[in-house]
Amino acid sequence: MDFNETESQFAVLAESLPQLVWSTRPDGYYDYFNRRWHEFTGLTPEQSFGEGWSSAVHPDDLPFVLNLWRTALEAGQPFEGEYRIRRADGAFCWMLSRAIPIRDLSGKTIRWFGTCTNIDSQKKAEEAFRFLEEQHRLALEAANLGTWQINLDEGVISLDQGACALFSIQSEGLRSIPLEDAVARVHPEDQSRFKEHMTASTGPASNGRYEIEYRIILSDGGTRWVRSNGKVRFIYEAGVSRAVSLSGVIGDITQHHASEEAQQLLTRELTHRVKNLFAIANGMVSMTARTAKDPKEMANALRGRLSALSRAHELAQPLSMFNHGAGPEVGLGQLIDAVIAPYKQADDRVTISGPDVRVGSNTTTSLALVLHELATNAAKYGCLSNSDGRLAIEWTVSQDSVNVLWIETGGPAIEAHPTFEGFGSQLAQRSVAGQLGGSLTREWLAEGLRVHMTMPLDRLAG
Repeated sequence: MDFNETESQFAVLAESLPQLVWSTRPDGYYDYFNRRWHEFTGLTPEQSFGEGWSSAVHPDDLPFVLNLWRTALEAGQPFEGEYRIRRADGAFCWMLSRAIPIRDLSGKTIRWFGTCTNIDSQKKAEEAFRFLEEQHRLALEAANLGTWQINLDEGVISLDQGACALFSIQSEGLRSIPLEDAVARVHPEDQSRFKEHMTASTGPASNGRYEIEYRIILSDGGTRWVRSNGKVRFIYEAGVSRAVSLSGVIGDITQHHASEEAQQLLTRELTHRVKNLFAIANGMVSMTARTAKDPKEMANALRGRLSALSRAHELAQPLSMFNHGAGPEVGLGQLIDAVIAPYKQADDRVTISGPDVRVGSNTTTSLALVLHELATNAAKYGCLSNSDGRLAIEWTVSQDSVNVLWIETGGPAIEAHPTFEGFGSQLAQRSVAGQLGGSLTREWLAEGLRVHMTMPLDRLAG
């Protein structure tokens, strides 16, 4: 078969292909384009030959295309590249262009044959997919969520960067670890529930949904609450459904949990206060009745004590719920006096002494609440529950902290350390350690309770 016959067969083949077909001389001079090229670009043969074809290439892509083609020509190696070509209507479409050198028996390149395949739909689909991926990523980042997938057959969990961050796992991308290693990071108190929930979600009776809240242990020893939502993928084998994978999202709900706990604590606190108010009022009536000379004196004394109790509760009430803002700054002595006033039967029963220390509006509530709880217990069980008891409240300032001593004497004898700690005591302990950043210790001495509180000055003045 001679060269002319080969060329003729090539022309017949090129005209029958759906691609844009072209051919060049050994030096890269374009001297042939099939009918599809001319129909697609709207260029005539004369406009396409030589370097004319390049006018159809997108200006942004042309330098890349020319450099790629020049490199292929010089090396005599196949050419391949993706770039945009202008249609006859002016729109640009992505093409995958390929060309190979045709060599004679001696290995010399005698011609180049190439095609351009329309991949515009594929490119647009890829771009749409990338856009959705980016939107998905931004949504996960905005919600502080991570994604995960569990291969149940292999016992492996794959975590994206967001999920790795929640688990304190170092990673810059997708990370796969044994499922048992991930379970080991679940808080020991939550592990059984975690496993039971997963078993139930992947069982044959499951609806395929998975949702659970649990704690995880961080690398620094801390804990974090997370919520995980997922869906199970089942396959059917021999008419039997079997779970093969579980995938979903995970998010940090530590702050949400803290808010719920704070709300529950507030509810318990309010319930506790209402109960205490009735007990305190009843105790005040009894105390006043024992010391009053006549009903009029009793009424006046009782009215004054109830008013003082009201003022103390105004200091101790939660600001965010009742005041909607910060209250005024008060002195430590002023605060203690306001809280203790309802429990005084005689001026010499309670002594208050210490240097001037300012209590900020943000900490007045917490400290007043602690003092209120101590005073309530003293009135019900301690030194203020009889006429012989005495209470001394003293405080000193050393460097960056204030030390408060609550000393009870003359009350009912303390025979042993209490075995039960009520909610009020727990609340006082939590308030000093949490809101005030300090410490509270109790000594149950035979002569009476002694409480020692230490609080940072900067937190107290906050």
